[in-house]
Amino acid sequence: MPVGTFIVTYEGASAPAGGYALNLNLVVDVAHAKAAGLAGVFQATNPPLDVKLPVNGSVTDMTVMPKNTHHLVVLQSSDKLLGRHIEVRLVTTDDWQTGTANVTLFTDTERGVIHFTTDVKAVKGEQA
Repeated sequence: MPVGTFIVTYEGASAPAGGYALNLNLVVDVAHAKAAGLAGVFQATNPPLDVKLPVNGSVTDMTVMPKNTHHLVVLQSSDKLLGRHIEVRLVTTDDWQTGTANVTLFTDTERGVIHFTTDVKAVKGEQA
């Protein structure tokens, strides 16, 4: 398990064709139990949905049994005045590589409130 601060990018691994896709770019501070970054929700429909919002929140370790630890990351956007607001509850494996995200997106469009659940996986960033 990483200790300290690290950067991770998660992409939705189970978005069906035409479904909602989640992208999370996060800085996780394990020592202070915090996370912050950018959440993106996309949908290739007409009209397409492309929402990117800054998020921040908390990190909690959940140990159900010895040697069975998961991490709960609870994120939300900080500026609700934009007419759009996102809440993400992400549960990852102990190594932070895979997980499941429950997403609630409040939009200022006719779509209203969008709820979806997706599996996520950590992806490697581009090397400079």
